[in-house]
Amino acid sequence: MRRFAPSLPTLAWITLAANLVVILQGAVVRITHSGAGCGRHWPLCNGEVIPLAPTLETSIEFGHRLLSLVVLILGTWLLVKAFRARRDMPGTFAFATASFVFLLIEALLGALTVLWGLTADNVSVARGLMVASHLVNSMLLVGALSGTVWYATGRGVWPLRVRHQGVLGTTLAVAGVGMLVLMFSGGIAAMGNTMFPSASLAEGLAADFDPDSHPLVRLRILHPLIAVMVGTYLFVSLGFGWWLKPAPEARGPARALLGTYLANLAIGTFNLALLAPVVLQLLHLGVSVAAFGLLTITSVAMLGSATRTRVAGPVRGATWENA
Repeated sequence: MRRFAPSLPTLAWITLAANLVVILQGAVVRITHSGAGCGRHWPLCNGEVIPLAPTLETSIEFGHRLLSLVVLILGTWLLVKAFRARRDMPGTFAFATASFVFLLIEALLGALTVLWGLTADNVSVARGLMVASHLVNSMLLVGALSGTVWYATGRGVWPLRVRHQGVLGTTLAVAGVGMLVLMFSGGIAAMGNTMFPSASLAEGLAADFDPDSHPLVRLRILHPLIAVMVGTYLFVSLGFGWWLKPAPEARGPARALLGTYLANLAIGTFNLALLAPVVLQLLHLGVSVAAFGLLTITSVAMLGSATRTRVAGPVRGATWENA
């Protein structure tokens, strides 16, 4: 029987795909109120290593924990392989290291969520903040793994030399921060929809502006507004970034990013209008994850490209400098 020994690029892809499944699985745990399926026990489940007579909620929560453990093992394996190839693939090693750090933070946030009782029917603001923070870290993890895939497949240039591309780096960094703020607000909105469902769109909108509504309800209206603002900035910033540095390596990821973001705006609109059905929630989240991964790849491709960067010159027009 042959031993399973994937190449570094294949392992990077597997780890990225497995993390996407874990993120979607976490949303299922939230939607089905299964977060307390293992009680306030971690890493045990209701005091057992393996629950012998699990309820449906316990099965959902325990399955999520098992796959999270698999992902942690994959991330460790990826780091080991990247470490061995660090001299020839320093970019891969850098992003694999960042991925492993975010994986550890992910596990810590999951443990604290359970141990602090921020699960099931808990409707506190603290739970909303934890869910939103967990989602932000998940996006950072996906971004790091996307960078790992990019470099593992031999497409990236390392180092990025960001110090010599201040304007471009800042423009892309603001886009990244904007996406993370959007994800944070999305976590708040998801919690508001889950814990305080509305019977109709009109009822939901009324609750959003009712000063007596729960804070998680009143804050969820910010998510679609932030989505429009971030989307507008993405289009402007990527256009400006292309003017600064027309890197051919970034053309494909940038187009995919803009198309994905537009599609997700449409999905989000239907999700809002149809009162967040499960399928649309999962689709909206999955496409959001893809968008952040594409933003990371686009940024790395632009910054790492050998194409010269346009800078303001001392005379009329512009000059160019090496990246």
